[in-house]
Amino acid sequence: MIQTARTFKTVFFLILCLLAFPSILLCNQPFKVVAYNVENLFDRDNISLYDDYKKENYGINELENKLEIISSVLKKIGGKSGPEIILFQEIEVDRSPSKIKSATEELLLELKQKGLGPYYYELGYNPREPIEKWPAVHCLTLSKFPIIESKLHPIKMARPILETTLLINGHKLTLFNNHWKSGASSPEMELHRIENAETLRKRIDQFCQESPHGDYIIAGDLNSHYNQSTVYKSLMHKTGINDILLSSAIEPNLNGTGKKLYNLWHELPSNKRGSDAWRGYWGTLMHIILPSTMYDAKGINYVSDSFRVESFKEINQIDSLEIPFPWSNDLSGFGCSDHFPISAIFQISNQPTKVGNNFQKTEITQRAIDYKSAKNTAKLWKNEFLKPKYFGKTFKFTGFVQKKNPLTINIQGYSLGLYSHDPGVRKTLFAHSTKSSISGFGYLSRYRGQWQFIVAQQDWIK
Repeated sequence: MIQTARTFKTVFFLILCLLAFPSILLCNQPFKVVAYNVENLFDRDNISLYDDYKKENYGINELENKLEIISSVLKKIGGKSGPEIILFQEIEVDRSPSKIKSATEELLLELKQKGLGPYYYELGYNPREPIEKWPAVHCLTLSKFPIIESKLHPIKMARPILETTLLINGHKLTLFNNHWKSGASSPEMELHRIENAETLRKRIDQFCQESPHGDYIIAGDLNSHYNQSTVYKSLMHKTGINDILLSSAIEPNLNGTGKKLYNLWHELPSNKRGSDAWRGYWGTLMHIILPSTMYDAKGINYVSDSFRVESFKEINQIDSLEIPFPWSNDLSGFGCSDHFPISAIFQISNQPTKVGNNFQKTEITQRAIDYKSAKNTAKLWKNEFLKPKYFGKTFKFTGFVQKKNPLTINIQGYSLGLYSHDPGVRKTLFAHSTKSSISGFGYLSRYRGQWQFIVAQQDWIK
């Protein structure tokens, strides 16, 4: 009798799901999984754990502009109703839940109003725990398919890992939504990322023992490059992503790959890998990582060669540089995120996934950003270009050094900062004396509420 009641409840639940979420009627169709760090989606309660938080920069205009660009990106990725599954990172945890809508609630409302979804969702923290245990920001998993189970895996000095299991046409798919400790180049921070990796690896090994053919996806912002162990070989004798989690370059086949996991960055040639940019170099901090079970002839499989970096001109990409258009809370809020979303397509199949493009080459250094096109298409500077829509655009400028700390130039009566991420270029810039003439190329940026030019490389300065 108890079993009959449980069966009835399960059937009733699924019928309700079909009525409320008609998109799951299409669950035999391929579906897209997106990992998306939205870069500091904050609410408006004027409470934050970050020292550089300025409440005057987090009002209704900034929030509305931020939500608008997120929904626009998701529609570009997944059409009118958005992608089927989204793993978000960097959404602020609400510290005044009784006063004002949380960032999560604002995002869900925005998506609903813009026709995306409908989505089930799970939070990356436990609101029932004492507030002092809440992280500053959390992961958020959205799914058009029913969520049947969810759990958190706490990390001592980082955000919890959010594990969520979906039911897709009778097949289970488990998602691990990650936002590891930041500071990819820091050996000290790598110790915390090793803890992230150890926690995740332990859970995966347990999962595989319980469900040898179980399907799961690891995704999110791991704050580690796909080639972390080679890029920082001299600094880190062990890395979380490569040495503990066992992310690798080898695409699985029917014979499997043991405990190693396949990092989808190896679907792309090395000169196309990049989800973020930092100080003149491409990074690969965003990841979708798969086990060999996503290639077998059972349940849910990866669709070969479907991995994408989701960049869109004039939306989330700085055109001439082809890098992410970072979010700025200045000037009522503009930009998008300092990370491109990444995506991959999956489907239910009784056929094994064919091994497709697999570029096993691993770069030993980070790839430098190519600035050639930006310089070649640079326009002559006019002060009328001091607007958010020109952020990231490259210009030819001529002016004089107004002061040296911080380095500031005067162009046609306007003061702009001057900076370079390259130490050699900075040395050249600071060699100019006060009131001396200076000219060259720079792309427009913002720093601490002020406009500035970034001089990318040595041949940009005359």
